[in-house]
Amino acid sequence: MPVKYKQGDRVTVIARDQTAADIKSGMYYPHYAHLTGTVLKVYGEEASVLVDRETLPRDILKRHEESESSERKKYLDRLSEEARRGAAEREKNFALNYAILTSINDLKAAATTPADKSAADEARRATARDLDAAEEAYLNSKKNGA
Repeated sequence: MPVKYKQGDRVTVIARDQTAADIKSGMYYPHYAHLTGTVLKVYGEEASVLVDRETLPRDILKRHEESESSERKKYLDRLSEEARRGAAEREKNFALNYAILTSINDLKAAATTPADKSAADEARRATARDLDAAEEAYLNSKKNGA
């Protein structure tokens, strides 16, 4: 009998070979292996999992960040100049989530806790994107304050 998970549980996707049934259903891909995240919702024998960004493979993370940047630019381009000036930094620098749908049979309880995750986030080295966002926020605060 499979382990039952509920919303908010920390899980990791197991590593296994992809089968023909997986290809047909789209429920498991080799790059899902070792992804860690939080269960968003359980649908019978399937679960949606919000994946922790730091567990994504480098090439997928790069593509995700490029998509995120593109969506952010599209959003800002649709705003009027006045709305853009009035938008909070959080609204301007939103992050896209990476979620997957997989079988609960392909999940196991995660070894890390949310507290471990926040400690890892604090210890994470700033990326070029993080530095660019911080610089832009600083320059905007100087421009608005001057």
